[in-house]
Amino acid sequence: MAATATAALQLLCRPSLSAAQLRQVHAHLLTSSTLLLADRFLPNKLLRSLLPAHPLRVLRLFPRLRRILPAFRPNNYTFSFLLKAAADTSASASPGSENQGNVPVSSLHALAVVLAWDAHAYVANGLIHAYASHGLLPSARRLFDDALSSHAADVCSWTSLLTAYARAGQVEQARALFDGMPRRNDVSWSAMLSAYVAAGGFADAVRLFEDMLRSGVRPNRAAVVGVLAACGALGALEQGRWVHARHHSAGDMMMDGVVTTALVDMYAKCGSLDAARQVFAAATPEQRDVFAYTAMISGLSDHGCCREAIDLFAQMQAEGVRPNEVTFICVLTACGRAGLVARAKEIFRSMAAAHGVQPGVEHYGCLVDVFGRAGLLAEALGVVRSMPMRADSYVLGALLNACAAQGDVEVGKQVVEWLAEHELDHSGVHVQLSNMYAGWSNWGEVLKVRRTMEERSVAKVPGCSMVEVDGVACEFVAGDRSHPGIMSTVRDLHGHLRQLVGLESACQRG
Repeated sequence: MAATATAALQLLCRPSLSAAQLRQVHAHLLTSSTLLLADRFLPNKLLRSLLPAHPLRVLRLFPRLRRILPAFRPNNYTFSFLLKAAADTSASASPGSENQGNVPVSSLHALAVVLAWDAHAYVANGLIHAYASHGLLPSARRLFDDALSSHAADVCSWTSLLTAYARAGQVEQARALFDGMPRRNDVSWSAMLSAYVAAGGFADAVRLFEDMLRSGVRPNRAAVVGVLAACGALGALEQGRWVHARHHSAGDMMMDGVVTTALVDMYAKCGSLDAARQVFAAATPEQRDVFAYTAMISGLSDHGCCREAIDLFAQMQAEGVRPNEVTFICVLTACGRAGLVARAKEIFRSMAAAHGVQPGVEHYGCLVDVFGRAGLLAEALGVVRSMPMRADSYVLGALLNACAAQGDVEVGKQVVEWLAEHELDHSGVHVQLSNMYAGWSNWGEVLKVRRTMEERSVAKVPGCSMVEVDGVACEFVAGDRSHPGIMSTVRDLHGHLRQLVGLESACQRG
């Protein structure tokens, strides 16, 4: 009897349950198991059983339980489950909208106030986290300030608000909160480090990681993955190796798919493809998930080992690992670089047919690039015209590159017009068109393009480079003279080149 009643209760979790079905389940529960319904822990057990896999079901089940169980009075544990569910649904919510996906954060807040649970530490932190997760910073800040004035704010309160500011792109506000924290744990350190990485502050992320170690806090997995991503972006190979060696030898870092992917990606981006291969080869089948495979395929492709990347894609499928959207972007890019047009077309067709992945604009852009690199400009143009969605700057940029490679100025002008119509004509587009005209010695058109850039205030963003010197990553842009060591090296290279040119001229004269 109890098992039947439990099964009936599980039906309440179904989102498609109609009002008539709800009444039928209620009637069955009333007639089958009064004892079960009298269990005051039952509602919390049901709500918790759905986390973290089904947060929306938790939010749908809660009002049904209150309707069926009149004696059910939510407590602090109930609110902790509900607010966790509300926060977890933020991924599907639009920024600044708490009601996306039927997530009633303010309604839960009001109910907590009515039932006098809003001052409880778990509930207060849950509310801050839920509001913050949905980008409702003013509400989250008000609750935080109230908790701060009543001395109820703890490390979770600070970290939740810090993460919210970081997600909103307000890294300076996040850092101000971090600096003001009376106590920090590994989660707060990793949250700040992840904020820097997401904002492109890779050097700041590495410095923060070093501060974390000096403070005696043991880095968690998120911090290790974050600093490895920063090292990869900076090209800081020695620092990345040090992070790998330190945490692997100390036993601090459990090697799972996430860490394996981070290491493969870091080594590949830092130019050490052999190290990336070694990490990938040493991983267990469980660790070699779709993300690890994708990182290795991308690394091989970026280093020119395109056929090896395509072979690894085949191995991935043979081992039963399903490719995702990013995997297809990487392997199609490898096909383009290797000139394997037929293989690229085959893989593109298999996306939806064999793997259930609908091609997106990025995949069409890769296919355009494949045809463009092979000199098949008509086929590339055909792909753009047949796309089921509007072409973006990546797709049209790939087509423009193909025009430049083939010297087809007329089609190139058409592409630029498309880009202008869609307001996608950034500086790189104009520079590419200018280079095309220059390649054909059409200096009048070059001048027109340059004048257009000036009239539209289209400024060319200066190139940025990074170099690691004695374990320290130095960043500089075109025309930057603030690094004496780099400038000295450039002058030395310039002197060597002049000597070589002089020797070559002397040999030719002799």
